[in-house]
Amino acid sequence: MMPVIRLNDATFVDLKTISTWIGTKTPSETIDAIVRDKMEALDLERDIDSGALGSNNPEGDLVFEKAPGLSFTRILSASVDNGKPVKVNWAGLLMKVISAVKAKGMNGEKLVTELQIPAKTSEYTQDGYKYYPDLGVSIQGQSAMDAWKEVSRLAQKYGIPVEVRFQWRENKKAQHPGKVGVIRAGR
Repeated sequence: MMPVIRLNDATFVDLKTISTWIGTKTPSETIDAIVRDKMEALDLERDIDSGALGSNNPEGDLVFEKAPGLSFTRILSASVDNGKPVKVNWAGLLMKVISAVKAKGMNGEKLVTELQIPAKTSEYTQDGYKYYPDLGVSIQGQSAMDAWKEVSRLAQKYGIPVEVRFQWRENKKAQHPGKVGVIRAGR
């Protein structure tokens, strides 16, 4: 049974406004997104499975419908539109998805405006930015969770199938130390 929360009318109107901005459909999804963002900002991990485990696959991996906490993880394998990233890490995955978006006909200027992460159309290598000549843009490094958020958003928007198999490191701050998880987007 889920708890019932009472909100005053003004707060409910604010919640609907926020829902429009972040693209959620229900008040519950909006509250989940706000709580998840705040927990990430405070560098906190949930004690429960926030990703609503769908099931274990035959390999015994945890399959998530929504992304769990990705702090202290490493990618074991990934596919983007049936191809593999050059570098099998969160940054490499993000670049592969951005390359797939660019292949849909976006130039540097339009590509930068499409991204919801810090990016510049010129060569810039300060403040955590790295220049990607094949994309024609400089992109600032992202945490695993922020990289996945952008990967997932772009994959959903442009219909790019993405699957990631990852493992939490043996760290007491990791959400599931030592376990392997699978997340998907764009289907």
